[in-house]
Amino acid sequence: MRVEVIAFALFAVALSSKVQPPPAPFNPECRVNDPTAWDDAELGKVPWFNVDLDAPPHERYQEIAQVYKDKIPPVLGVLQSMVQMIFGDAPVFEMIEGWFRDAYEGGRYPAPYSDEIQGIADVVGIPVEQIAMMNVFYELSRWCTSIVAESSDNSMWHARNLDFGQLFIWDPEIETWDLTDTLRQVTVNINFMKGGKLLYKGTTFAGHTGIITGMRMGEFTLSMNAKEVSDYGLLMEWLTGDLKDTNFAMWVERQVMENATTFEEARTYLSNVQQMSNCYYILGGKELGTIIIRNATSVEQELKLHDGNNDWYLLMTNYDPQQDPLWVDDRRTGGNACMKELGKDGVSLQGLYKVLKSKTTLNKTTAHTVVMSITHGVYEAFLQQCPNPCWPF
Repeated sequence: MRVEVIAFALFAVALSSKVQPPPAPFNPECRVNDPTAWDDAELGKVPWFNVDLDAPPHERYQEIAQVYKDKIPPVLGVLQSMVQMIFGDAPVFEMIEGWFRDAYEGGRYPAPYSDEIQGIADVVGIPVEQIAMMNVFYELSRWCTSIVAESSDNSMWHARNLDFGQLFIWDPEIETWDLTDTLRQVTVNINFMKGGKLLYKGTTFAGHTGIITGMRMGEFTLSMNAKEVSDYGLLMEWLTGDLKDTNFAMWVERQVMENATTFEEARTYLSNVQQMSNCYYILGGKELGTIIIRNATSVEQELKLHDGNNDWYLLMTNYDPQQDPLWVDDRRTGGNACMKELGKDGVSLQGLYKVLKSKTTLNKTTAHTVVMSITHGVYEAFLQQCPNPCWPF
C-alpha cells in the first residue's frame, strides 16, 4: 500500500500547476484568533545543546551524537527502505553509500565539517559515509515557509516552518511521512560558543553539522527555503568530483553566522557565495528584512521589507513571486491570508506561531517551527504535529 500511495503522490506533483485550495476537509484554516492554537502544556519544545567552536572538530558534536545514537540510524533506515521499495533487491543503496564514501575519502567534504562528521560516526557506531550522506539530505528534500515581519512597536520577528520528508514513505496507519517522523525525533537547538561566549543559535537535526535556521546574537536572523528546482544534477556532479568550489546550504548558514558580523555583511555573503542549491535566503535584521532569490552562482531577484509592496512582512514558500505554486503545495495563499488576519498589531511569538500552526502552512511534512526576534532576543523552536484531517503536503 505504501508504494501505491507514493506513486499517487508523485503523480499529483506532476499535475497542472493551476492554484486551487485543497479539497474539503483539507481547506486552509487560519488559527490566529483561536486561543487553543497556543497551549503551553502541549508545546513540543526542542532540547538545547552547546557546541564549542574552540574544541577540536572531532569532539564538537559528540554529546549530541551520544544522546541521539539510537535515533540517528532510523533516519538513514527510511532512505534505505525507500530505495529498496523502488529497486527491490538490487544493491542500489550500497552503490549510493559507495558514492558518498568516495566523496568523503576524496576530500570533497571540507574542514571542519569532515572531522565533525567523523566524530559523530565514531560515537553512533556507523560507517562515516552514512553520516556524510545525512549531511546532504537537505539538498534533496526541503519545502518550507519563512516569514520576516515588523510589529506595530517596530520590533523585528522571523519565523519558519521546516517541512521535510515529502514522498519518503507514507505510513497509512498513522498518516505521516516516515522521514518527517524520524526527523522530528532528532531535531535539536544548539548554542554555538566561541571564546566562552554565545556567538549564535541554530536549529538542526542530530547527525547534521550544518544548521537550518539561525540567529547571530544582536545582529541578524536567517532561514533558507529551497526553490522548486531540482538540484540532483549538481549533486551528482559533486559526487563524481566534476563540481568543485561549491557549498552546501546548511554549511553556508553556519559560515555566515560565524563570519558575518552585521546584517549587510550577511546579505553580501549570501548574495555571492557559490553553492549547490537554488534557494531563497530569508534574512532579518534589527530594522530590515529581505529575501535573496538565488541560483547556484548568483542572485536572480531580491525582495525587501519596506519597499512599498511589502510594508510590514515578507512570506516565502518555495516558488518565485511570479510563479504559481503547484496545486498540491499552495501554502502561500493561505499563509498570506492568515498574516493579513493577524495584522501588524498581532506580530509576536504567539502570533507568528499561530500563523504557522494554521493549515495548510502546517501540513503532514512539517517537522518543526522556529520563531525568533533580534529585538527581544527570542529564539524558540517547537516540534509540530498536524492533526487529522491534514493535507499531506
